[in-house]
Amino acid sequence: MSSSSAPRTPLPSLNALYAFDAAARHLSFTQAARELGVTQTAVSHQVRTLEHELGCALFRRGPQRVALTPEGQAWAVELAAVFGRLREVNQRLRQTSASARPAVSVSIIPSFGSRWLVPRLGAFLRAHPELDVRISATEHLVDFANEPVDLGIRYGQGGYPGLVAEKLAEDALVVVAAPSLVPGRLPLRELRRQVLLHDDFQDGWARWFAARGHALPDTVARTELTDSSMLVEAALRGQGVALARWSLVVDELAAHRLRLPFPDAVPIRTGLAYFLVGTRAGLRRPPVAAFRDWVRAEARGLALPG
Repeated sequence: MSSSSAPRTPLPSLNALYAFDAAARHLSFTQAARELGVTQTAVSHQVRTLEHELGCALFRRGPQRVALTPEGQAWAVELAAVFGRLREVNQRLRQTSASARPAVSVSIIPSFGSRWLVPRLGAFLRAHPELDVRISATEHLVDFANEPVDLGIRYGQGGYPGLVAEKLAEDALVVVAAPSLVPGRLPLRELRRQVLLHDDFQDGWARWFAARGHALPDTVARTELTDSSMLVEAALRGQGVALARWSLVVDELAAHRLRLPFPDAVPIRTGLAYFLVGTRAGLRRPPVAAFRDWVRAEARGLALPG
């Protein structure tokens, strides 16, 4: 058999490699999560997925810190070079010409992009027909110095060194359900008979029950969907009662596709918020400033209930 026809070793998940690269540089899953704009649980899950795919441990996990194993160190060195080269090529090949139409490029996490930004984007395009818009939906935390991105909408705790950052809205978890599943207010005892849906805020339901003076029942059926947009879709299809991010269900509630079966319940704060970030030089460009002002105005509708 020739080398060209030999079976290829499958490549690991690119998202898992991104998460590992960040965790390896920081030697911290928490710091990696802040860089990538995701939760610490998501980073940990991606790293464990990568370790499973590679068949080796990449980190030694201690009570206070993590350290790279020899295999992890070898992968970290190679990935630093690979991602560095990828950023260089991306910047070089995607430079816009001076004669191109004025444009703004925005990076956003996929769930917020699909559930909140895209449904509103048509209004911006109608108001600014002279501008082109490029939306990059990615969990990857872009490097403004090396990638052709003007603005980022990040989900995290803030603190973005070297960038201008403005908090757009805080986020919280609320209980939602399809009207076909829960047509009215739901007594707490009936909730125990439902399938409880949640994303990677794994302690969310326990916190919600505790806020109402109860413990999360051990026997209740639960389904975890780590992609928050998939969680909303499952709720819309009546697959259970969901503890979802307010920012991702606000439009579904307004359209009566979802409802609040516990309208008086206080939202569970996530400790995370959406931030609009960019460089000082980039924000001075008129197309970028126009998009920034529009997002600011739209984000007022994300104020938490109660």
